[in-house]
Amino acid sequence: MSNLRPGVGYLEVCEGVENEIRRRGGDPAFPSGLGVNEVTAHFSPEQGEKRFITDDDLVKLDYGVHIEGYIADTSVTVTNNAAYQPLLKATERALQAAIEVVKRDRRVGEIGRAIAREASKDGFKTISNLSGHTVERYVVHAGKSIPNMFMPNLPVLRQDEVFAIEPFLTFGDASGYVVDSEPETIFSIIARKRTGSKELDELLEMIWSGRKSLPFTPRWFAKGYEMAKMVRYLKELEARRLVRAYPTLVEQSRRPVAQFEHTVALDSDGAVILT
Repeated sequence: MSNLRPGVGYLEVCEGVENEIRRRGGDPAFPSGLGVNEVTAHFSPEQGEKRFITDDDLVKLDYGVHIEGYIADTSVTVTNNAAYQPLLKATERALQAAIEVVKRDRRVGEIGRAIAREASKDGFKTISNLSGHTVERYVVHAGKSIPNMFMPNLPVLRQDEVFAIEPFLTFGDASGYVVDSEPETIFSIIARKRTGSKELDELLEMIWSGRKSLPFTPRWFAKGYEMAKMVRYLKELEARRLVRAYPTLVEQSRRPVAQFEHTVALDSDGAVILT
């Protein structure tokens, strides 16, 4: 991640991470996400992206690796802006506090309690409608959510489960809530069936052969397609409920958000950090 620094383009950062994953023998579990300032999740730069990281930015890099569908998911936040450093440190501490309470048969709400308690020590708050998640083969977000605040009567963690813990923290004067925004840059296949259109069927089969149900970005499949045509086809597949689009998520009050994440396995002795 040596290119995650001011002056480097958004696209260069994400393609650099994805290419390094492939070089090491894995594949991206999902398009590398770059969340700058209030942009919190589900944004991956498209072909032609011209923006670059500046000295004042708070930058979240969310990336994952899979090998034959087995997934590890992680994220980091960096900044050169001294005003954001306390937020970064608090988010890292919140992740550590969450991992420390992980035990077999513990309710996931207790993880959220640990995260929120650590955030509040320095006057920060968590993003209430984002959470961590269990991970299964070819499924990044599986059945259980790991909240970033206390919630009662939630499921318990079981031995041999794998899950991602990802605190999202923002400033105390923020709304602490994310909302959908444009653009939609990440997609996944949710059903695989014939459409009656040769072009749509060929695109769907090409994506399925490379990704199965894992998320993808159009830039990975743009070779041989004009981007406008690719977007049009994806919109049609979305309308037919064969493809899902993930809107970019931004903090509602447009305040910066920090994120750190580890994928954790639960064995008989407790938490094992995989990332």
